Amino acid sequence: MSGAWSRLGLRGRLALSIGAIVLAAFAALFVAVHHEIGGEPAAIEQGTTASVHPGEDAQAEVDQAFLLFGGFALVAALLAGYLLAARTAAPLRRMAATTAAIDAGDLKPRIGGEPTAAVEVRTLAEGFDRMLDRLEAAFSRQRRFVADASHELRTPLTAIRGQLEVLARQSQPDPGEVRRVEGLVMREMARIELLVDDLLALASAEEAGGPRRRQQLELAPFLRELVPESGSAASIGAVPVGEIAADPEQLRRALINVLSNARRYAGPQGEVELSATADGDRLTIRVDDDGPGIPPQERDRVFERFHRVGDARDRASGGAGLGLAIARSIVEAHGGKIWAEASPLGGARISLELPGFG
Repeated sequence: MSGAWSRLGLRGRLALSIGAIVLAAFAALFVAVHHEIGGEPAAIEQGTTASVHPGEDAQAEVDQAFLLFGGFALVAALLAGYLLAARTAAPLRRMAATTAAIDAGDLKPRIGGEPTAAVEVRTLAEGFDRMLDRLEAAFSRQRRFVADASHELRTPLTAIRGQLEVLARQSQPDPGEVRRVEGLVMREMARIELLVDDLLALASAEEAGGPRRRQQLELAPFLRELVPESGSAASIGAVPVGEIAADPEQLRRALINVLSNARRYAGPQGEVELSATADGDRLTIRVDDDGPGIPPQERDRVFERFHRVGDARDRASGGAGLGLAIARSIVEAHGGKIWAEASPLGGARISLELPGFG
């Protein structure tokens, strides 16, 4: 019985349920009226030899009327229930079809909320579509990330392979050529190691979802110790007195990436300055350089993975295009934001705003 009921589907179940309710209502009404009419005393007319029972005639008429209208009502209830269930189940069927398409690898279909649908159904459809939008964006970022990472790794590996093949074709290679190839291989291997380290750092920052070990950091000493670690030879400008609640390792990694990026594009003789200001409990740390700067149309994209701006920001500069992406992940995990703008020094300014300063 349960198996047959489950095979009916939503439309069949709702139609039968409404029909059963209507049938039960008519049965109860029929019993009540039947009992009322059948309970009347029999009337016996004077001067006749036969007993006349008007209650029986009325009861028969009521029975016929109830059977007729009850049948019509039951059919109408079954039809109305089926149509209502079909209308209610339409978004669910579209959702099932959309899910099947997604399972097949197509993330484009959407359910779409019909204006005439019930509020609950529209809310469900709109929520499902928003979830699909996020999934499509996430899968798109993942595919782009894998493609970019594969390309970044393939470039140095191709260079290493080509040089080794050239060297292998020589029966007695020149010692100077061997040293040249050795130097090139070591440089490319260092670039691969840096790329792998950056990828791991980026994955770790995104998986953490927030600071792992937040503690109070005295801002001025923290920044003074940070500059030598970054190797950027940056000068330190105005810094407010106070403490910032942050994960020291993550914040150090973010600032080192930003300082290294500034030094890379400012050049060895260029100027890089680190400064900070506070507005209530919000701390803004700024890194300025006098390099080529970032065009306005590229200022949002520089925080994307593997993105570089123009000829000055290429692989030859030593960057994989992940430093600012890692910094953004860390800053956003702390509840802050990061952005790029023009610097008073003539180059680029990267600003990091963090909460928890006091």
